[in-house]
Amino acid sequence: MYDYHAILKRVGVVLIAVGILDIAYFFYYISQDEIYSSGWNLAPSRPFTSHGLFIVVLGILLLKGSLRMVSLITWIAAFGISNFSTDLILLPFLYPAALWVTKFRLNPVELSLSILVKIIAIALCCWLYKQLRAAPVVSASLRCGNSTSTPKLAFILGVAIAILLASLLHFTRSSAAGVHAVELARSQYGNNYQYHLTAMSRSNGNIFARLIAYNENEIKPFRVEWQE
Repeated sequence: MYDYHAILKRVGVVLIAVGILDIAYFFYYISQDEIYSSGWNLAPSRPFTSHGLFIVVLGILLLKGSLRMVSLITWIAAFGISNFSTDLILLPFLYPAALWVTKFRLNPVELSLSILVKIIAIALCCWLYKQLRAAPVVSASLRCGNSTSTPKLAFILGVAIAILLASLLHFTRSSAAGVHAVELARSQYGNNYQYHLTAMSRSNGNIFARLIAYNENEIKPFRVEWQE
């Protein structure tokens, strides 16, 4: 009994700390007038973006000994392990080699830290999963009638969603709209840059595209839009 309570409290404290850090990070970027989860960073370093309050609530519930939350958090951790790991594997293929070289040359510390944060996120999810799959927690969950099965679907979905999003972005870049976005960007900003599409959306008959313009000396994120 003591073992399972101790594990839940330990995990709860870690979740609360992570959630508070995420909330603080959010307000820091707001205060700096930057775009939280901007989408153009080559190695996104905010895997818990905008979920800080939710993480804190989960941590508090675990501190109170709630076994009902164990299966949910285990599922989220399993999803995070597979999703973040797949993201990290796919990351080198999502951007042109020349862009990676320029980014590393201009700001190696930022790029290295952003990748390190992604690795830490994977390690954290692995730790959470291991803690909540420990025998004392599983036994206590069984006694309460909660599910203790391995979250296979979470692992599968984590990989599938990462691959799906990467594939959609790849096809978007080669679509007519993607090609037009690059041409429009080139007409506005000139031929001194190479252009790489990072996101595209539609709203009220308008198409919005985010791109990265880069050359050997600088990298600039910007947006173009046009009517359908």
